[in-house]
Amino acid sequence: MICRRGQWTALLGFLFLFSGCIPLDQADRHTAPSLNFSECPELFPTGPWESVYQIEAIISGKVFSSLFGVTKGDPAQGRLHSLLLTPEGFILFEGELGGNGIVVHKSVPPFDSSTFAGGLMEDVKTLFLSPAGRPKIGREAMDGARFCFWEGPDGFRTEIRGSADQGWQILRRDAQGETIKEVSLNGPYIQGLATHLKLRSMKPASYRLKMTLIQVGP
Repeated sequence: MICRRGQWTALLGFLFLFSGCIPLDQADRHTAPSLNFSECPELFPTGPWESVYQIEAIISGKVFSSLFGVTKGDPAQGRLHSLLLTPEGFILFEGELGGNGIVVHKSVPPFDSSTFAGGLMEDVKTLFLSPAGRPKIGREAMDGARFCFWEGPDGFRTEIRGSADQGWQILRRDAQGETIKEVSLNGPYIQGLATHLKLRSMKPASYRLKMTLIQVGP
């Protein structure tokens, strides 16, 4: 487990009290890194972090306009611990991703299906963890956009393309080559985290997320 319950209390505290983390107006702001063969993983955090995103979601035709996503991650260990909350602090979903796969601690309708849990934790992994290994290709298009990709042992593929001017895009494709997730990232970047994210999931569940970074901590 990434953190103890007491640490989560402190983490949730900065969601509502904005203490113990770095306000965005005081953080060092960085534009998205230039992308080449060796730099593709630099689109992701490289050290442990805690973050709070405000989320607008469209799930099963329902609009959820005031959700918060709180995530604590350790890239070196490949671990993530995430919560989805209401503005009042009620936990709608809590799950971990680590060496034992996905562990769900809490989920309430409509976030209580195993399909949704797997999709949500896969979203968090896609957004915040660099794919394993090195990218196989790095090349530049005529419009200045760069491209690289990783292929996993399961046949799934992760692609990154874009530029500092155009923003970045992450695509996840299944073994048949069909796009299952599409992510747009735009800066400024704060400690390796994009301040603006848009995610569209096609499989295994269809939904859309619009995320705005409001707090980040070490």
